[in-house]
Amino acid sequence: MTDVQAADPAAGTGSVTAGSVTAGSVTAGSVTAGRGFYLRQFDLFRTVTFVCVVAQHSVLWPVTGGAQIGWGAVMLLHATRNMFFFLSAFVAYYAQVTRPRSTGALWWRRLSQIVVPYLVWTVIYWGYTMIVNSQSMGGLGSFRHDLWWGYYQLYYAIVLIQFYVLLPLLIWLVRISRRYHWWVLGVSALFQLAMMTVSHYFSWHSGVPGTIRHYDLDLTQSRLIVGYQLYLVAGLLAADHVDDIQRFVARYRRAIVTGAVAVGVLATGYYIVGLAQHETPGHASDLYQPVATVWFVAAIAGLYALGWIWANRAAARAAPGRWDRFLTWTSDMSGGFYFAHVLVLQLILLGLVHAGLESAAPWWVTSIVLFPGTLLGTAILVTLVERTPLRFFLTGPNRTEERAFLAWFPRPAWLVRHGPSGVAGPSDRESGAIGDRRAWGRPARLAVAAGETAVRPG
Repeated sequence: MTDVQAADPAAGTGSVTAGSVTAGSVTAGSVTAGRGFYLRQFDLFRTVTFVCVVAQHSVLWPVTGGAQIGWGAVMLLHATRNMFFFLSAFVAYYAQVTRPRSTGALWWRRLSQIVVPYLVWTVIYWGYTMIVNSQSMGGLGSFRHDLWWGYYQLYYAIVLIQFYVLLPLLIWLVRISRRYHWWVLGVSALFQLAMMTVSHYFSWHSGVPGTIRHYDLDLTQSRLIVGYQLYLVAGLLAADHVDDIQRFVARYRRAIVTGAVAVGVLATGYYIVGLAQHETPGHASDLYQPVATVWFVAAIAGLYALGWIWANRAAARAAPGRWDRFLTWTSDMSGGFYFAHVLVLQLILLGLVHAGLESAAPWWVTSIVLFPGTLLGTAILVTLVERTPLRFFLTGPNRTEERAFLAWFPRPAWLVRHGPSGVAGPSDRESGAIGDRRAWGRPARLAVAAGETAVRPG
């Protein structure tokens, strides 16, 4: 997932009401070329997503089959994979439409940033597997399997590769269907719910129903893009209508967050009902069921709104706080976390097993050890790698470098304008509403040229 490319916001036109954002040049309600900005709400979005991914794996690896609380947590935390794909689709579309590249350049940029680290980490995980279990699928056979299907969590890279290959076509389809985007989203949602319904509730094995279920199970496997089509479509359409989305979120942000929490509670209640009907915890928490789809969509909307709430408040502060700096740093590290955290988790778990602690303690004790240990260990590993030339090969996009060229929205208050006398004058944020183009932060290099001083985070 890479960040959007920026144009000079001073060239923008028009303004919108307080609490909203014009994040792109708008034609008939859709984003077009020439207006790209760094949307700060995605710093929190990225951070929460990968932290919850680590949390989910910290529960999923040691949890026992009958652990009802554990599987309930897994059901809720499974929303992270669809949050990831929504955001990936959003930023890929937004970057390409606001700063167009040729098809070849688009493929090179997107695919190189995911394929290179994917290949390197496939070798790393294969080597680790051969060390701890040399009999695993016969050596080279295991490597071929991992390379084609993706090692455990690396399935997300397989899906992203499919998405990026199709991205030029998908962008064209979004453009030509602009009059029918609500229909597109509706059909996508119905198709997703239909796939989940067949997968979860029916066990046909013969005849036409059996054939339908056979294809449904094939399409919804974790390595194929079709099973995530709703979240990718939603990301593409949200990016195309980013102005409308931002205005809606700014106006109804608290209601969106409250609604997401309510849907999470209802989904948990549905899980409890399934347990009462003697379903196994694994089946009742199945991520391939309609109620899970509803929860995933609500979780994406709620996290988007939470990100906006944080970004809006962070922009109002006179100086970036520790939490603001932390979220920016973790957002920058997120790519490395996705690739590396399972290696760290397995090393910790292996240590617990050899020490005899994993079998002696309840699963949740192991989870409590794994979660903070994996976060800390991965943070140290990724931070060290980011300081070396190996970062491109192991962590993907250099988001820190890219952000230096991007206009920020909302504009931080700690970007102040200096007058001819060198005395700090009122900030642009003070002279315009949060959604006004004057409230957009400018890329550091453009700000210096315009006589601005960026008061950098301490």
